[in-house]
Amino acid sequence: MRVAEMMQPDGHVFLKSEWGPLTDYWPAVSFTKRSVGIDLSNRFQPGRDVLIYVGTTSENTHDPAHRSRLLSAVVPEPNRIHETKRIIPPDSWAASLEEYGDRWPHSLAIVEAANFISSPLPYARHVVPNAYASFAETRNRGRFVEAVDAEREAVMALEIEPQRLNLAADVVSYLAMRASASVKLPASVKQEVYRMTMLIIERVKKGGEVSVRVNPQRTAPNFSDLSALITKLWQDSQGGCCALCGAPLLATTTNRMMQASADRIDSENGSYGEGNVQITHLACNLAKNAYGLDQFEEWLAVLRGVDLTADR
Repeated sequence: MRVAEMMQPDGHVFLKSEWGPLTDYWPAVSFTKRSVGIDLSNRFQPGRDVLIYVGTTSENTHDPAHRSRLLSAVVPEPNRIHETKRIIPPDSWAASLEEYGDRWPHSLAIVEAANFISSPLPYARHVVPNAYASFAETRNRGRFVEAVDAEREAVMALEIEPQRLNLAADVVSYLAMRASASVKLPASVKQEVYRMTMLIIERVKKGGEVSVRVNPQRTAPNFSDLSALITKLWQDSQGGCCALCGAPLLATTTNRMMQASADRIDSENGSYGEGNVQITHLACNLAKNAYGLDQFEEWLAVLRGVDLTADR
């Protein structure tokens, strides 16, 4: 297999200095500055581009055979910057903290990877001399650079061996959520997802403001992740049904009582993150919040014809 098979013919080849090839010890592209991760996220497109690990010349690259060599070709998932400690093995994080402190707190998860297999490994100064030299420029310290023209073609022709990745639970969950959001949905459902997402964003913005009363503090993911989460709930987790009463959610109703509503499962928890959000009918949401889940479920049972006096 060659690098070209991990990317599109017109894709970009980015380079980043690392201390070793990709392994399960550290399955992430990590950064000291969040801004560097944001920059790569904005420029990198999975399926089109590839990121190449290049061994440093310092003793931090412990194996001399890795220094100044092309080590790995990876595809990060660019849509979310994670806390590094959440997506690498706990032992790796603990060892890094002990030796270096919290030096790389921000990371992109890696979803595809391969290691170069030639012996010796490709020498960066021979394959990508101009791109490699640009690492020394002040503006590129701690950042990534791009190989272009003939250097790009040279990297794409190199042989690699795919690596199996054991992804962290946070990463697996996030990728599933993104996959759900990419499935085609009726326009009416998309409009409801957008409406609920914007309502949550507005509630979060108002958290802590004083009106007639003090609005509770609330938190939520960014718009893209929140929209993907609500889509996943509607489409997969809840199968298009209200999480409280089990009846179908309606995306085109004019009856406000049946309008879809994003509900925090634990009202004491201000987070609209995964695990604390469900989609309900507005009437179900309001009734649960006003009278509590127990009384709501008792009321629902009566509506369904259950004789609650039978056990009394």
